[in-house]
Amino acid sequence: MAIDKQRGRASSPGLSRGAIVAAAMRIADAEGVAALSMRRIATELDSGVMSLYRHVANKDALLTAITRAACDERPYPEPAPADWREAMRLAARLDWEVYCAHPWALVTSSSARHFSDTTCLDWMVGALAGLTEDAELARSFSIAVWSYVQGVCIQHVAQQLLSGGDKPEQSPLRATEEDFEAGLETLLDGMEQRASRTASRPAPRTFAAGGRR
Repeated sequence: MAIDKQRGRASSPGLSRGAIVAAAMRIADAEGVAALSMRRIATELDSGVMSLYRHVANKDALLTAITRAACDERPYPEPAPADWREAMRLAARLDWEVYCAHPWALVTSSSARHFSDTTCLDWMVGALAGLTEDAELARSFSIAVWSYVQGVCIQHVAQQLLSGGDKPEQSPLRATEEDFEAGLETLLDGMEQRASRTASRPAPRTFAAGGRR
Protein backbone atom coordinates (compact mmCIF):
# COMPACT_ATOMS: atom_id res chain seq x y z
CA MET A 1 0.00 0.00 0.00
CA ALA A 2 1.47 3.29 -1.11
CA ILE A 3 1.66 6.33 1.16
CA ASP A 4 0.75 9.83 0.01
CA LYS A 5 3.53 11.88 1.60
CA GLN A 6 1.67 15.15 0.97
CA ARG A 7 -1.26 14.02 3.06
CA GLY A 8 0.44 11.35 5.11
CA ARG A 9 -2.50 9.09 4.30
CA ALA A 10 -2.51 5.60 2.85
CA SER A 11 -3.70 5.26 -0.72
CA SER A 12 -7.04 3.49 -0.83
CA PRO A 13 -6.69 0.07 -2.49
CA GLY A 14 -10.17 0.46 -4.02
CA LEU A 15 -9.47 3.84 -5.61
CA SER A 16 -10.30 4.00 -9.33
CA ARG A 17 -11.05 6.56 -12.01
CA GLY A 18 -14.71 5.59 -11.86
CA ALA A 19 -14.86 6.14 -8.10
CA ILE A 20 -13.19 9.54 -8.46
CA VAL A 21 -15.59 10.64 -11.20
CA ALA A 22 -18.60 9.45 -9.21
CA ALA A 23 -17.43 11.33 -6.11
CA ALA A 24 -16.79 14.47 -8.15
CA MET A 25 -20.29 14.31 -9.59
CA ARG A 26 -21.83 13.95 -6.14
CA ILE A 27 -19.94 17.00 -4.92
CA ALA A 28 -20.78 19.04 -8.02
CA ASP A 29 -24.47 18.11 -7.77
CA ALA A 30 -24.63 19.08 -4.12
CA GLU A 31 -22.27 22.07 -4.00
CA GLY A 32 -21.48 23.13 -7.59
CA VAL A 33 -18.28 22.77 -9.61
CA ALA A 34 -16.68 25.64 -7.70
CA ALA A 35 -16.46 23.29 -4.71
CA LEU A 36 -14.53 20.68 -6.69
CA SER A 37 -10.86 20.23 -5.86
CA MET A 38 -8.57 17.24 -5.65
CA ARG A 39 -8.30 17.79 -1.91
CA ARG A 40 -12.09 17.85 -1.52
CA ILE A 41 -12.46 14.62 -3.50
CA ALA A 42 -9.66 12.96 -1.55
CA THR A 43 -11.53 13.77 1.67
CA GLU A 44 -14.74 12.36 0.20
CA LEU A 45 -12.96 9.10 -0.72
CA ASP A 46 -10.75 8.96 2.39
CA SER A 47 -7.70 8.87 0.15
CA GLY A 48 -4.48 10.77 -0.34
CA VAL A 49 -4.52 13.73 -2.71
CA MET A 50 -1.60 12.54 -4.81
CA SER A 51 -3.24 9.14 -5.25
CA LEU A 52 -5.96 10.80 -7.34
CA TYR A 53 -3.44 11.96 -9.93
CA ARG A 54 -2.67 8.37 -10.85
CA HIS A 55 -6.18 8.23 -12.33
CA VAL A 56 -7.01 11.84 -13.31
CA ALA A 57 -4.32 14.18 -14.64
CA ASN A 58 -5.72 17.47 -13.29
CA LYS A 59 -8.94 19.37 -12.59
CA ASP A 60 -9.56 20.11 -16.26
CA ALA A 61 -9.39 16.40 -17.01
CA LEU A 62 -11.74 15.79 -14.10
CA LEU A 63 -14.30 18.29 -15.42
CA THR A 64 -14.10 16.66 -18.84
CA ALA A 65 -14.66 13.25 -17.26
CA ILE A 66 -17.70 14.26 -15.22
CA THR A 67 -19.23 16.06 -18.19
CA ARG A 68 -18.79 12.96 -20.33
CA ALA A 69 -20.27 10.81 -17.56
CA ALA A 70 -23.29 13.10 -17.21
CA CYS A 71 -23.97 13.02 -20.95
CA ASP A 72 -23.52 9.25 -21.05
CA GLU A 73 -26.40 8.86 -18.60
CA ARG A 74 -28.78 9.86 -21.40
CA PRO A 75 -27.12 9.05 -24.73
CA TYR A 76 -28.60 9.80 -28.12
CA PRO A 77 -29.87 6.52 -29.58
CA GLU A 78 -28.52 4.84 -32.67
CA PRO A 79 -30.00 5.01 -35.15
CA ALA A 80 -31.66 8.39 -34.83
CA PRO A 81 -35.42 8.59 -35.42
CA ALA A 82 -36.22 8.79 -39.12
CA ASP A 83 -38.42 11.86 -38.63
CA TRP A 84 -36.26 14.93 -38.10
CA ARG A 85 -38.74 16.56 -35.72
CA GLU A 86 -38.84 13.49 -33.51
CA ALA A 87 -35.05 13.38 -33.53
CA MET A 88 -34.77 17.02 -32.45
CA ARG A 89 -37.44 16.55 -29.76
CA LEU A 90 -35.59 13.51 -28.45
CA ALA A 91 -32.20 15.22 -28.40
CA ALA A 92 -33.67 18.28 -26.68
CA ARG A 93 -35.44 16.16 -24.07
CA LEU A 94 -32.33 14.09 -23.30
CA ASP A 95 -30.21 17.23 -22.91
CA TRP A 96 -32.90 18.84 -20.74
CA GLU A 97 -32.84 15.82 -18.44
CA VAL A 98 -29.03 15.91 -18.19
CA TYR A 99 -29.04 19.59 -17.25
CA CYS A 100 -31.86 19.19 -14.74
CA ALA A 101 -30.02 16.31 -13.06
CA HIS A 102 -26.62 18.04 -13.20
CA PRO A 103 -27.03 21.85 -13.54
CA TRP A 104 -23.25 22.37 -13.58
CA ALA A 105 -23.16 20.56 -16.95
CA LEU A 106 -24.74 23.68 -18.48
CA VAL A 107 -21.37 25.34 -17.97
CA THR A 108 -18.89 22.50 -18.50
CA SER A 109 -20.56 21.17 -21.67
CA SER A 110 -20.27 24.64 -23.22
CA SER A 111 -16.56 24.93 -22.51
CA ALA A 112 -14.29 23.82 -25.37
CA ARG A 113 -11.58 23.23 -22.80
CA HIS A 114 -13.67 20.67 -20.98
CA PHE A 115 -15.87 19.20 -23.70
CA SER A 116 -15.21 19.17 -27.44
CA ASP A 117 -16.75 15.87 -28.53
CA THR A 118 -18.65 16.41 -31.79
CA THR A 119 -20.39 13.00 -31.82
CA CYS A 120 -23.75 14.47 -30.80
CA LEU A 121 -23.42 17.31 -33.29
CA ASP A 122 -22.79 14.78 -36.06
CA TRP A 123 -25.87 12.82 -34.88
CA MET A 124 -28.08 15.89 -35.08
CA VAL A 125 -26.75 17.03 -38.46
CA GLY A 126 -27.38 13.53 -39.81
CA ALA A 127 -30.88 13.47 -38.33
CA LEU A 128 -31.69 16.75 -40.09
CA ALA A 129 -31.00 15.29 -43.52
CA GLY A 130 -34.75 14.87 -43.94
CA LEU A 131 -35.19 18.61 -43.51
CA THR A 132 -32.28 20.06 -45.48
CA GLU A 133 -29.45 18.92 -47.69
CA ASP A 134 -27.41 21.93 -46.61
CA ALA A 135 -24.95 20.58 -44.03
CA GLU A 136 -23.99 24.06 -42.81
CA LEU A 137 -27.64 24.97 -42.27
CA ALA A 138 -28.19 21.67 -40.44
CA ARG A 139 -25.23 22.49 -38.21
CA SER A 140 -26.66 25.94 -37.45
CA PHE A 141 -30.03 24.36 -36.62
CA SER A 142 -28.33 21.87 -34.29
CA ILE A 143 -26.52 24.65 -32.43
CA ALA A 144 -29.80 26.59 -32.22
CA VAL A 145 -31.56 23.63 -30.58
CA TRP A 146 -28.74 23.17 -28.07
CA SER A 147 -28.65 26.88 -27.28
CA TYR A 148 -32.40 26.94 -26.81
CA VAL A 149 -32.35 23.99 -24.40
CA GLN A 150 -29.51 25.50 -22.39
CA GLY A 151 -31.13 28.92 -22.22
CA VAL A 152 -34.48 27.64 -20.98
CA CYS A 153 -32.83 25.22 -18.60
CA ILE A 154 -30.81 28.02 -17.01
CA GLN A 155 -34.10 29.67 -16.03
CA HIS A 156 -35.42 26.33 -14.83
CA VAL A 157 -32.47 25.43 -12.55
CA ALA A 158 -31.15 28.89 -11.65
CA GLN A 159 -31.94 28.41 -7.98
CA GLN A 160 -29.65 25.37 -7.96
CA LEU A 161 -26.80 27.28 -9.58
CA LEU A 162 -26.96 30.25 -7.20
CA SER A 163 -26.78 29.68 -3.48
CA GLY A 164 -29.21 31.71 -1.44
CA GLY A 165 -31.44 32.36 -4.44
CA ASP A 166 -35.20 32.46 -4.50
CA LYS A 167 -37.16 29.24 -4.28
CA PRO A 168 -38.51 28.05 -7.66
CA GLU A 169 -42.12 28.92 -6.84
CA GLN A 170 -41.11 32.49 -5.93
CA SER A 171 -39.87 33.42 -9.41
CA PRO A 172 -42.53 34.39 -11.98
CA LEU A 173 -39.87 34.09 -14.70
CA ARG A 174 -38.88 30.51 -14.00
CA ALA A 175 -39.33 28.38 -17.11
CA THR A 176 -41.53 25.31 -16.71
CA GLU A 177 -41.44 22.09 -18.69
CA GLU A 178 -44.55 23.30 -20.51
CA ASP A 179 -42.67 26.47 -21.52
CA PHE A 180 -39.80 24.30 -22.71
CA GLU A 181 -42.04 22.12 -24.87
CA ALA A 182 -43.95 25.08 -26.37
CA GLY A 183 -40.80 26.98 -27.20
CA LEU A 184 -39.19 23.94 -28.75
CA GLU A 185 -42.11 23.41 -31.12
CA THR A 186 -41.94 27.08 -32.12
CA LEU A 187 -38.23 26.70 -32.85
CA LEU A 188 -38.80 23.58 -34.94
CA ASP A 189 -41.54 25.38 -36.91
CA GLY A 190 -39.11 28.18 -37.63
CA MET A 191 -36.42 25.74 -38.73
CA GLU A 192 -38.85 24.12 -41.17
CA GLN A 193 -39.83 27.48 -42.66
CA ARG A 194 -36.19 28.56 -42.98
CA ALA A 195 -35.23 25.29 -44.68
CA SER A 196 -38.16 25.63 -47.08
CA ARG A 197 -37.15 29.19 -48.04
CA THR A 198 -33.55 28.13 -48.54
CA ALA A 199 -34.53 25.18 -50.74
CA SER A 200 -36.80 27.35 -52.91
CA ARG A 201 -34.15 29.95 -53.70
CA PRO A 202 -32.93 29.77 -57.29
CA ALA A 203 -29.35 28.70 -57.79
CA PRO A 204 -26.97 31.62 -58.38
CA ARG A 205 -26.38 32.39 -62.05
CA THR A 206 -22.94 31.75 -63.42
CA PHE A 207 -21.40 33.38 -66.49
CA ALA A 208 -18.61 32.41 -68.80
CA ALA A 209 -15.55 34.62 -68.82
CA GLY A 210 -16.23 37.72 -70.89
CA GLY A 211 -19.96 37.06 -71.06
CA ARG A 212 -22.64 39.63 -70.33
CA ARG A 213 -24.71 39.73 -67.12
